[in-house]
Amino acid sequence: MQINAYSNVAIQINNNKLSSQTRESNTQSANSSKNVDKKVLEQLSAIGGKGMSAIYLAEFEQQAFNAVSGSVSAQNGVFDLFNQDNLSKAQGILSGLDFASIGYFGKNPLDMNSSELEDLLSENGFFGVQNTADRIADFVIQGAGDDVEKLKKGIEGMQRGFEEASNLWGGKLPQISQDTMDKALEKVNQRLDELGGKTLDIQI
Repeated sequence: MQINAYSNVAIQINNNKLSSQTRESNTQSANSSKNVDKKVLEQLSAIGGKGMSAIYLAEFEQQAFNAVSGSVSAQNGVFDLFNQDNLSKAQGILSGLDFASIGYFGKNPLDMNSSELEDLLSENGFFGVQNTADRIADFVIQGAGDDVEKLKKGIEGMQRGFEEASNLWGGKLPQISQDTMDKALEKVNQRLDELGGKTLDIQI
């Protein structure tokens, strides 16, 4: 990437106006970036195929973790706002959430009235059980493609994300979140079965 940047700079500048000192400096910088790239390649080579695969799977597990933790925390926060329960905690957690990262671009739940919150949690609402479960499951299924091992890592990430959300809220999450995770895991495990993998028995 750095090498390309130097090439672009070189094209834009008239070579006739470059002093020999500037040319030498650019050459040294370009060579330095080549050395950096070589070191990175050597490190990746040392990791080997199995190491790269492990990094790849761990990264996807973290993405699944983030998807679940964010979605379930948001759902529970909206649920608590609606029920006027744990208000200060709900407001604190929701104010720190990046709603866009979980695909929500609507009105901020913190600015909603009771009726609007109820709609958000309803069967057809953004944070309803089925819609939330589908978003989580579809993210993992599409991200894993036909890779059984990657799908399994996604499921593990889902479980960790749910545990993280539970810890964040101080214990067991409400039934709406339990039902959401049950449906999400059911859908992902169904895909795992289709690919010939063994269903993971995940306890939430």
